Amino acid sequence: MTFVVVGSLTSVIVWFAVISTEVGAPGESSEVATSSFARSAPNRLVIPRLNLDTGFVAPLGLNADRTIAVPDDYNAVGWYSGGATPGEVGPAVILGHVDSTEGPAVFYSLGQLKVGDEIMVSREDGTTATFLVEQLERHPQSEFPTVSVYGPTDYPALRLVTCSGTFDKGSQRYSHNLVVYARLMK
Repeated sequence: MTFVVVGSLTSVIVWFAVISTEVGAPGESSEVATSSFARSAPNRLVIPRLNLDTGFVAPLGLNADRTIAVPDDYNAVGWYSGGATPGEVGPAVILGHVDSTEGPAVFYSLGQLKVGDEIMVSREDGTTATFLVEQLERHPQSEFPTVSVYGPTDYPALRLVTCSGTFDKGSQRYSHNLVVYARLMK
């Protein structure tokens, strides 16, 4: 697997913060899966806590400079087709915009997720992979955690990525990225 830096989701950043790392309340079991799904592209993303229900743009690949393409629609998400599909072993990476010149975009409220929240991804084969949020992290774009986001896992993982931090009008970029880490439920 080739690791790449996320295209227009990367920029100048200087701090790292782990927002949360605990799954579930103390004493509760974390209902994580011990098996996985076969490969099937995603076609719908639902996040109940955020009242988010959206479709996917065409699968995202790499730009000429080897950065990941970003969705061309601010109200839909994109799945990086060079990685796992949601539910397969490995990290499935879904990217979405936080806002546009017209206002909030699809991942505007992503930072409101909490550890233990559910994320459902419907797949072209008619199945739905349900994930539990394990943690949220904010990183300066210059320190994007490429290996943590795209590196191999021995379980079905999901990564949601968007921009965060301060917007620089001159460079037309945000200072940080928000990454949501999730694991497939049973």
